[in-house]
Amino acid sequence: MVTQTHDEAERPRLRKIVLTDWPALFCLISIPGIWLIGLVFPLLRRGAGFGATEALAIALPVSLVATCVLYWRIARIRKLFRWGVATRGVITHIQLKRDRARVEFLYEFNGACLWCWMPLHQTREVLALRESQEVELLVDERRPSHAIIRHLFV
Repeated sequence: MVTQTHDEAERPRLRKIVLTDWPALFCLISIPGIWLIGLVFPLLRRGAGFGATEALAIALPVSLVATCVLYWRIARIRKLFRWGVATRGVITHIQLKRDRARVEFLYEFNGACLWCWMPLHQTREVLALRESQEVELLVDERRPSHAIIRHLFV
């Protein structure tokens, strides 16, 4: 059964988005990381001809890209909570590697059987997921092949 979700009480929490969505977490860590590397590298390699100007020329655009990707990941999840369509799906595969997880799932939307996956950080909620588990999804109505597992972000 497919229903619209516009329940303002069940908003995604920013902390959960950043700690669960692996690309968002990576971007958040990358921003101060690139600046730290840019500040420390010239001190360690004084004779390398790499100074503050070069550090700024690298750190600024890289951190700007990371900030934009972080914002996009957060906005994407919030958009799905606001305008996404709720449906049920089944987890078909879970792949764990280091601190990351890839969770794949199948679901039916508008009469079509669709497949999607999510790159996630291994949180307690993610590690509790099991193959063949039924989960509630939020699906992008305009791009039905894009969906997220709802409960991971509330």
